[in-house]
Amino acid sequence: MRIYFHLLSCALLLSFLSNKISAQSATELKDPAVNFGLQAGVIFPSTLFRVRANEAVSEGIVYSIDPKTGVQFGGTTTFRLSSKWQLQAGMMLLMRNYDGVAASPDERLSLSFRTTIYEVPILMTYYQRIGNQMLLSLGTGVNMQSLPSNLRVTDGRLDVFSVKRSFTVPSSLTTAGIEFRKKDAGGFFIGLSYCITPFPLYDTRITARFDGVDRFFVLPHIGDYFSIVGRYYLD
Repeated sequence: MRIYFHLLSCALLLSFLSNKISAQSATELKDPAVNFGLQAGVIFPSTLFRVRANEAVSEGIVYSIDPKTGVQFGGTTTFRLSSKWQLQAGMMLLMRNYDGVAASPDERLSLSFRTTIYEVPILMTYYQRIGNQMLLSLGTGVNMQSLPSNLRVTDGRLDVFSVKRSFTVPSSLTTAGIEFRKKDAGGFFIGLSYCITPFPLYDTRITARFDGVDRFFVLPHIGDYFSIVGRYYLD
């Protein structure tokens, strides 16, 4: 959590400094009252942002769920509240890739699987003008995540079974980046997103067969992710 607050503090400081630097050159843009956008992003594993393997040891067997690169895409709607504050809401499809692993002292079993999660982010976003058509933006809020169904993959010796705990759980989402607005209509955004999930959405049971004996362990889902996102505004 300290990393999360540090990131937020740095973004606010950057916003304050840019306001001082560009106060005389920036002009107000006429933002539409309601704006629609298309968004896509790439998710990266990162130990700095807690996007790391979830690992446990039981009876000499090491069980782990290793996150891989994933993607997200969807749409957003932005409601203008003032010249600096806007409310954003959207619907995203989050596709995460993992390796389910069970390793004994003599053998390692691995199976790849993918989870598909629906997200509904609701963010309060602050905008700071840094030029005629450039803005810094910082948004934070709640991100509701939902897993529509259970997931199971198996290869005969290794079985990975993900069972949802509930239909939806809340998480925290912060997004910061730079926007470029066209003079007539439309615009672009590129930035970083960091999602923290304090409540597990599902549990994953890994069952492995070593020397003819089935061993299993249940790992809770860690849904934190760090991503680079891009957005195109339709106006």
